Amino acid sequence: MITGGAAMCLIHSARDATKDIDELYEPKSEINTLVKNIADEYGLPQDWLNDSVKGFMGGNVETVDFMRLGGLKISAVTPEYLLAMKLISSRMEGQDYDDIKFLLRKLNIGTHKEAESVIERFFPLSRILPKTRYVIEQALEELN
Repeated sequence: MITGGAAMCLIHSARDATKDIDELYEPKSEINTLVKNIADEYGLPQDWLNDSVKGFMGGNVETVDFMRLGGLKISAVTPEYLLAMKLISSRMEGQDYDDIKFLLRKLNIGTHKEAESVIERFFPLSRILPKTRYVIEQALEELN
């Protein structure tokens, strides 16, 4: 399942590059071995494919099919879920803030209430931190 920057690049054409690929994948041990071998062969960082995004995943994940390559099925989180994840993390540095503004515009979200409603579809209200509210307000102000 593609999430994060890879989804912004591959699914939404929001940008050209990402520093790593955030994924949820199975079977872990077999794929981790393949990832290490690919990193060694191509001189990539060992964490070029990582599943650390699992810390930002809620139990109510919403996905769409992206592609199939033989027996490999690749799905991606929906733009709504991706926005909720990025708002929960509310990182202002790097590409995340621009991704948030891109997704707000793509989803035609123009109010704080609409943005919080997207988060609430996937995460409990207790996960919405004050910094998330600030990021929403700042992004909407810049978009308007």
